[in-house]
Amino acid sequence: MHDDVVITGIGALTPVGNDRESSWEAIVAGRSGVGPITAFDPAGMDTRIAAEVKSFRPSEHFDAKRTRRISRFTAFAVVAAREAVADAKLDIDDDNRDRVSVVVNAGAAGFDTIEAATRLLVDGKEPSSYFVPYSLTNMPSCEVAIDLGVHGPVNANALACASGLYALLDARRLILSGEADVVVCGGTEAVITRSFMNGLSTLGALSRRNDDPTRASRPFDADREGFVLGEGAVIMVLESAEHARRRGATPYAVVSGGALTCDAFHVTAPHPEGEFATAAIRTAVQRSGIAPEDLDYICAHGTSTKANDRTESRAIRAALGAATDRIAVSGPKSSVGHMVGGAGALGAMLCALAIRDGVVPPTINLDSPDPECDLDHVANVARRTPVRTAMANAFGFGGQNCVAVFSAPEPA
Repeated sequence: MHDDVVITGIGALTPVGNDRESSWEAIVAGRSGVGPITAFDPAGMDTRIAAEVKSFRPSEHFDAKRTRRISRFTAFAVVAAREAVADAKLDIDDDNRDRVSVVVNAGAAGFDTIEAATRLLVDGKEPSSYFVPYSLTNMPSCEVAIDLGVHGPVNANALACASGLYALLDARRLILSGEADVVVCGGTEAVITRSFMNGLSTLGALSRRNDDPTRASRPFDADREGFVLGEGAVIMVLESAEHARRRGATPYAVVSGGALTCDAFHVTAPHPEGEFATAAIRTAVQRSGIAPEDLDYICAHGTSTKANDRTESRAIRAALGAATDRIAVSGPKSSVGHMVGGAGALGAMLCALAIRDGVVPPTINLDSPDPECDLDHVANVARRTPVRTAMANAFGFGGQNCVAVFSAPEPA
């Protein structure tokens, strides 16, 4: 169709790989990126594990001045965007740079930069004046735009854990409205810091399975007791199907539609019956022009907390009815932890690659399924099966429910 919006490039930095394909391979293989925290000394904390991006050195990607100034979440986004643009074989020049847009979202932004600056001030030292701009939520989008040299609309939104997925819906609207031909979009986060983790721990949100980190994140399992904080970025290139055809690009998937609703219930807890998550799923399916029976795969939000997994399971079943039992569902946070602003974009990537390869990634550590989470959770081992249509869920603090539907592109 002339108004299809397609994904033509993907870049990623995750706790299990520093690019798209290594991340996908590890998640499909059921490997965990969770381990003891190395970003700071967590001694004395209740939670001392996290899912960190490994062996990432900004100096390998940026000059000395930029390396000193750039925040980790922004560096992730820029590096992943470079991979996505290269993957899309997108040439940016004076003829098209005004028609290329950027939407990179984050849920919590530059906590590491703010925390480091605060420590210096407490110690009577002066932090760099750049800590203010480099901690802002819009900086990944702006830095990606600077790095690529593009002048189309640049946007950034903070929807907590729904941020990364919403970026794709925002990008889709920019393309369908005619404001941009191409949008580089996705989510990023790097908040494995003492202050951020202490706050989550105080809320009772984090797993304390410090002695068994690779098994700590266990979405939908009866023995789950909190999520594992992760970090990373997933960035994609979106464009109209017609634009992709004209330049000979090969799409991974079509972004068929989506929806955003709000629980308006509580700042951290989901609505107990999942009423408005249900509405988001149902509306996303309707807007995508498919029936529930058409869905082959759901990449669940699946945080590994008692309330989220139970509520999400109810919402899926309420929205999709009898079709639910034949739909494969997986929770990738079991492998990579909760990447916050990057989480929803990761879900979109997994939907696109599941469509490409005909593989549904597993939910690892699912040894004793919770009876209240009665879905087909693809436990522990990936499933090879054709995937024509997939859906990603992303639910954030404040009751923000974002859902996006992806479908296989039309044959060339």
